[in-house]
Amino acid sequence: MENEFDYFIADENCKQAIKQLMSDANKVKWLNEYRCLFEKVTIHPKGLPRIIIANFNGVRYDFIIDFCRKYQIVEFEITI
Repeated sequence: MENEFDYFIADENCKQAIKQLMSDANKVKWLNEYRCLFEKVTIHPKGLPRIIIANFNGVRYDFIIDFCRKYQIVEFEITI
């Protein structure tokens, strides 16, 4: 993501993903559907945990943060 518009669009997409998670019981399908979005809004340096990219020019994008947290929780729940 390179500019404010990219972050705005990603934030809106994350908002939609969160809404869909609340209405869809198939969590595996949801994970698969939103994997690309998750990878877009995070970075994963080798050997380190994922980092959420949710700040741009001093603006914090809360739906990106919420989406990433929910994605990781659902991913964890599926693996146990």
